[in-house]
Amino acid sequence: MSTPRTVTVTTTDQGPVIVPEPSWCAGHADQPVDALVDLGHRSAEHPLGRTSDPIGIALVSQYPHGNGPRETGLFVEQTTLAVTLGPDAVRELAADYETAAAQLRRLADWVHILKAGEVQ
Repeated sequence: MSTPRTVTVTTTDQGPVIVPEPSWCAGHADQPVDALVDLGHRSAEHPLGRTSDPIGIALVSQYPHGNGPRETGLFVEQTTLAVTLGPDAVRELAADYETAAAQLRRLADWVHILKAGEVQ
């Protein structure tokens, strides 16, 4: 069994705080943290649909000290799509949604496995 990872994050309300960091967390270098409740763990982003022109992104997230739900979940953000398309482009978009659906199912399975391994 591996040693649990920890990270030290400086907050304005608590000062430096040492917190457990899940193995899937991509780190905290790009995440500004003001108060402890803002500290969240985020995985790498997963483009949904075509990588070159995704219809959205998904990432695993957890805010263990947040004011809302604290459990691990999948954050999903759709790109803004407001456009008139011809038949071929509509079929291409439909294929992108089918691909995204399969990707989301795989990510849901991953989150299920991660949650099963969390200490309750």
